[in-house]
Amino acid sequence: MDKILVIEDDQFAYLEIEFLLKGIGYVKEDIVRCADMAEVMALKGNEFEIILTDLSLPDSDYADTFDRVHNKFSYTPIIVLTGINEIAFAIKTIQNGAQDYLVKGDFDKKMLEKAINYAIERKKIANDYTRVFKESPVPMYVFDSTTLRFLGINTAAMRQYGYTVEDFLALTADEIWPAGDHEAFNAAIHNINEAYSDVGQWRHIHKEGHIFFVHIYAHHTWFEDKRAWVVSAINIDKKVAAEMALIERTKEKENILESITDGFYTLNNDWKFTYVNKETEKTFQRKKHDLIGKSMWDIFPEARHNRFYTEYVRAKAENTSAHFEEEYAPLGIWLSVNAYPTEDGITVYFVDVTEQRKHIDMIQTQNKRLREIAWIQSHEVRAPVANIQGLLLLFNFEDFSDPINRELMDNIIEATNKLDEITRRITNHTYI
Repeated sequence: MDKILVIEDDQFAYLEIEFLLKGIGYVKEDIVRCADMAEVMALKGNEFEIILTDLSLPDSDYADTFDRVHNKFSYTPIIVLTGINEIAFAIKTIQNGAQDYLVKGDFDKKMLEKAINYAIERKKIANDYTRVFKESPVPMYVFDSTTLRFLGINTAAMRQYGYTVEDFLALTADEIWPAGDHEAFNAAIHNINEAYSDVGQWRHIHKEGHIFFVHIYAHHTWFEDKRAWVVSAINIDKKVAAEMALIERTKEKENILESITDGFYTLNNDWKFTYVNKETEKTFQRKKHDLIGKSMWDIFPEARHNRFYTEYVRAKAENTSAHFEEEYAPLGIWLSVNAYPTEDGITVYFVDVTEQRKHIDMIQTQNKRLREIAWIQSHEVRAPVANIQGLLLLFNFEDFSDPINRELMDNIIEATNKLDEITRRITNHTYI
């Protein structure tokens, strides 16, 4: 058998208990006696299978004895030895962690053996649950649902918050929350379920004053005869910092994309818009919320029948970029497009070149008219000019009354009229 600790100041009471213990198999060397609390506190290590303790000691009141013994030997089963007038308090010690109680002078060795065996087994079960709580790598604590005072704290919680057990027991649960979050804390604890609640992400305060983020899970329980909450507080500070950094980088990228004058949008592998910048909204005459999550071919069905569809499909199929200009007639726009395939879909940069296309068309029209003017000048103007020049060579300037002059003048007038008609045609061609 392992050793047994008997805490009893009365010599006669101790001898009676020692006699009963020897009767159930303990030998004298296995029985350790302490006559007061000072001797108990002086003990080193914990080699005891079980503890039998009186409540009234010379240096410890019965209201404090059990708590002090229990705190020193938290994993050892304890049977309280009580007088007839202390039974009510002895029952309370069971609620606070004792495994059983025996009334002095009212038990025999059979009752003692049974009480010891039951106490050891019950404590083994209790220790399993206690170790799950205290030795869990997840920070956990228990606090009173009425006073909010901490009732229990595991080792991981002490490491996470920087407090000792004594520090925690002097605090209330709302003191590890920033002052600005107290109203939200009070609302949250009133919504905790009996069995389990995912309370979500919150800010908590370390002993040194810095704030960090935790994810809270909680449920109601009874602890040391008190209605309480059991809380798991998982540190997610690094995760939140990473998420915030990602959000910041995303915002920075979005600001860049929003500031560029080119249109920019992305499509996923189902051809649905996943991002559009302001220039895209302006060019497509659609708001962002009307595009995101919608298929491009549903929003712009006519685009299926021109190069937008064929070039995008080709870029994805061949994993190559596409560069082209195309008109989208329903909106009356021309776009110069650069499309790049990605693992998730396709990324598109574009420039509205409608005005440039109009300017080019105007220049082409002007060039066509200039070519027509040049042809008229080189072909049609030359004939009447040549006629006039030839007729003037035949004109009789020495005798104006020569009958041939009249005929020549009629021909000159006819050629002049022809030239005037051609000039008007050239003038008409110069208007755009």
